[in-house]
Amino acid sequence: MSEQTGTFLGETTPVRHEWLRTVLHLLPVAVIIVDTGGRLLAANAAAEALWGSLALEQMGLERYHLFEAYWPRSGRRLHGEEWATARTLRRGQTISNEEVDIVGRDGARRTILNSSAPLYTAEGDLLGAVNVSVDITERKANERAESFVSEASRLLAESLDWETTLKAVARLATREWADYCMVDVLDTDGALHRLAVTAKNPEKQALLDQTMPFPPLLGAGTPLSRVFAQGRPVLVSDISGGWLDSVSRTPRHRRLLEELAPRSSMLLPLAVGTRRFGIINLVSASPARRYTRRDLAYATEFARRAALAVESARLYREARKALHERDASLALLEGFFSASPVGIGFVDRNLRYMRVNNVIAENNGIPVEAHLGRTPRELMGEAGAPIEDLLRRVLETEEPVVDDPVEYIMGPEPRIFLATYFPVRTGTEVLGVGGVVREVTEQRRMADHLRFLADATTRLATSLDWRTTVRNMAELVVEQLADYCLVDMLSEEGGHLERVECQSQDAVLQALLEKAMPFAPPHGSHTLLRRVLETGRSELVAEVDAAAMESFVINEEHRGLLEQLNPRSVMVVPLMARGRTLGLISAASCSPTRRFNARDLSALEDLAWRAALAVDNARLYRQAEHAVAARDEFVAVATHELRTPLSALHLQLSSLQRTLDKQPSEEAERLGQGLAGALRQADRLTRLVAHLFDVARLGTGQMALELGAVELSALVHALVARMEEALATAGCVAVVHADAPVVAMADRPRVEQVLMNLLTNAMKYAPGLPVELYVERDGERAVVAVRDWGPGIPPDAREHIFERFARATGQHARASLGLGLYISRQLARAHGGDLYVEPPPEGGPGSRFVLHLPRWKKPPGPSPH
Repeated sequence: MSEQTGTFLGETTPVRHEWLRTVLHLLPVAVIIVDTGGRLLAANAAAEALWGSLALEQMGLERYHLFEAYWPRSGRRLHGEEWATARTLRRGQTISNEEVDIVGRDGARRTILNSSAPLYTAEGDLLGAVNVSVDITERKANERAESFVSEASRLLAESLDWETTLKAVARLATREWADYCMVDVLDTDGALHRLAVTAKNPEKQALLDQTMPFPPLLGAGTPLSRVFAQGRPVLVSDISGGWLDSVSRTPRHRRLLEELAPRSSMLLPLAVGTRRFGIINLVSASPARRYTRRDLAYATEFARRAALAVESARLYREARKALHERDASLALLEGFFSASPVGIGFVDRNLRYMRVNNVIAENNGIPVEAHLGRTPRELMGEAGAPIEDLLRRVLETEEPVVDDPVEYIMGPEPRIFLATYFPVRTGTEVLGVGGVVREVTEQRRMADHLRFLADATTRLATSLDWRTTVRNMAELVVEQLADYCLVDMLSEEGGHLERVECQSQDAVLQALLEKAMPFAPPHGSHTLLRRVLETGRSELVAEVDAAAMESFVINEEHRGLLEQLNPRSVMVVPLMARGRTLGLISAASCSPTRRFNARDLSALEDLAWRAALAVDNARLYRQAEHAVAARDEFVAVATHELRTPLSALHLQLSSLQRTLDKQPSEEAERLGQGLAGALRQADRLTRLVAHLFDVARLGTGQMALELGAVELSALVHALVARMEEALATAGCVAVVHADAPVVAMADRPRVEQVLMNLLTNAMKYAPGLPVELYVERDGERAVVAVRDWGPGIPPDAREHIFERFARATGQHARASLGLGLYISRQLARAHGGDLYVEPPPEGGPGSRFVLHLPRWKKPPGPSPH
């Protein structure tokens, strides 16, 4: 320990100096005491062993970035100011048990729990800080090893295809435990064949793949062949060049091994009893990682489970083959039953259990011996009746039942199994029914979770009102996860938190929740909900004790309500979207047995993420609606104001035209031509303003129709006559097919406006070509079609031309605002009809615009007397 222990102890207390020095020296954890500048005052032997005395003596706030450490979850390196001691010195924070991965004095990566607290004088002045680091590397290594063995066991139990499963386990091993994993399996030819090779570093995979042709050679006397022959695991802590020589089969193999640079290895036989059928070779290439006896113990357990699963799969396949070939082997069946990771049983023709394995017994919670000679109904009461019905059906039909779902309640949550039942025969005689049962509880939970999220996504997307979205979210929570749910939302300004929703399926709880609505945690309150809001991190309180209850309380009245609500388990999740926190969702269980876990928290976080996006989208939609409404209102006002000066301009130009017409002269004729052009532009501008005015009224919902009976044949004839001069100027001949009267329920001026737009388009895009108009009946609809003989409209543009401001390309692109067809379709739909374009049904060039309107029906009159 450093001689200096800090001036804060006082100059007249040598006993306390020695007491502190002794305590620090004896502590098994690393302790460092620094001044306000982050410089070393004292450190014990554990700290010097962790970091090295030189690094500690040179430490200071400005040098903390030189200490190499990483956040475990993200893998990001800590900045100097992120160290716990730096935060304590700068902000006076106390940090407890913060997990950090460090690279210590020896270059080895370690995991520590880092804590830091400020040191103050009696007057409250900051003197420095004390930092405590607990080395949990061994514990984390044990956790990772146990996690790997557990995950490997799960993978092995999920499938009876052992080759595929072993490859998956090899990939898992390189993710958690090894840099390289090689699996060699005994084949029918009596030799080992390499089944899988996996490298943690993808850059090394191609090199490792080249070792596939070099499995261990049995009987060669190499370390690997001896492991297989003896069936005992071997730990090679340090791999030497001589060891590489002993395992390499050719010079090329030796060069490959040298390039892979293995440093430590564990050789694990795959064996069950005296039967050996493979080797797993786990290799570390890290200079800082040497396998230990502890690692070997975990690896041996993993190999044992892998061997059992492989053996079970082999026995299962052989047993099925033997049953189908009428050569059942009782000894093999017993071995298969005892080693199988799935539940297996057999009943005779009287539906009495003859064989069951331990997995079946454990699933039923009944000893193996208690099953024998009894039927499912005798064993489990009425719960066994459905099983008996299935077994009887298999006996009668001699058809298997595959993957029948079975729910079995044992403990606080039900377990789900898939049961397969099949007839067992010898020759033509059916001996009974065999069954295979495997647990799929986790898979079913995941499927239920995905369905829950799919349902949530659908329900959250049903409305663009954020309050409806929040209500739907709360209803989903109480339907699927909790007994009650509360939702608090931040105001759009981001300061005030308001409780906006409460849901429960219990009427008594709902009444209490209504009373709790005013108690959203205010700004500055030190409650758990406020902490989640400010940190953006979810909180899971699996068991609500007195301290947890206190963290929810705002005042005494609120405390009384909480005691009546009596939450037993609580989750609080922030509603976050696009980097902003919008609010909180709280879910609680009041059940004496139901406790939330990490899976429940993950489900609520997924729901909250989707709901937050939906709420944010709803708010953005509302803002967009307001913006569109403001724009439409502006356009309506602007176009209304433009109509008056345009009318005055048109009148003045017309008056000038009439004056010039009365003064024939060459100069008057020239001026008249210019004036006629100005009149045409004024007319065009008037039409454009009229279109904008119509668009504004459509956007604001102010377009009113005066509906009445309109005879369309007469209207079309009159319109063609009125536009005769314009048609002649365009070189178009209008042909009307309207032999019979067709009466529509319509606003006559608006229908004329639509048809005038269609005729104008025909003259613009098909000049010099005929235009045909059809007036027809189609059931309850009146139809007017306008067909031109122009170049036609491509299929992918037939909907685009009806959009606002959609204009053609080419010579007419600047001839309009692209509003005529948009307004025409909106007017048609306002009538309860429609307007669309199609290719001419009889073929040929051009396009056919079809206007549908509802037919007028004569109102029922008084019956004649």
